[in-house]
Amino acid sequence: MPQESFGDYTIRKRAAGESGLTEGEEDISDGIDVEVGDVSAFTLYLGVSTATAVDVQVFLSPDGGTNWYEPDESPVSLPSDDESAVEHIPYNASAVRLVESSGTPVKAQIREVV
Repeated sequence: MPQESFGDYTIRKRAAGESGLTEGEEDISDGIDVEVGDVSAFTLYLGVSTATAVDVQVFLSPDGGTNWYEPDESPVSLPSDDESAVEHIPYNASAVRLVESSGTPVKAQIREVV
């Protein structure tokens, strides 16, 4: 893990990996799945360009997508006057599924904390 020293202090940097769940904004009403690395947490970034309120359900899988569970942080709500949301997900999941049932195109990205 990278480190920087400042006098008597050493700061260890945490690595992170990024992945786009969507190619720009997409209809995710059928759900999109992505595997995540062996991480203890990740941050989910969501965006919409329409002035439409949307709720994006988040499901996590501990076993690569065989079983899915909805955490307390779900759904992530974007009010009609807001164009983006950021949600920290403090779980160690092996896969993530997002579903937005109205058909409104959503942009989704994940940043894994390693």
